Amino acid sequence: MLQLIDREDALIVAALPEDVDLFTSPDVRAAGEGLLDGGCRFLVLDTSTVAHIDSSGITVLLAFWQRLDEAGGAMVLSVPDPHLRWRLDILGLDSVMDVTQTLPDAVTRARGLRDDSRRPERHPSHTGTESA
Repeated sequence: MLQLIDREDALIVAALPEDVDLFTSPDVRAAGEGLLDGGCRFLVLDTSTVAHIDSSGITVLLAFWQRLDEAGGAMVLSVPDPHLRWRLDILGLDSVMDVTQTLPDAVTRARGLRDDSRRPERHPSHTGTESA
């Protein structure tokens, strides 16, 4: 149900099908869960072929986002269709998920998030001069 476009270790780029609805969502979810179970921590989803997405499709996207977020990963959506971007905005999802207009922008964003997650966290050094 998801078409694999590219894989770079824990970063996977895949395309959603034309319809992500009540009938196809279980297959899309199963395919995505398989990718996540297989080590995907950064998922780019291309929506360029999506003609129809209903609430069950949105629920699948949220499930992917939540699982990746809990694992310290991320999901980036490539959404070239202005109407779909508007719908994501109305639902408030663009404030939760990373949404870009083009697939190259989405891949670049996901690579940046992946690379940032690989950097060791820097903690402020303690100098022993803490104020009371």
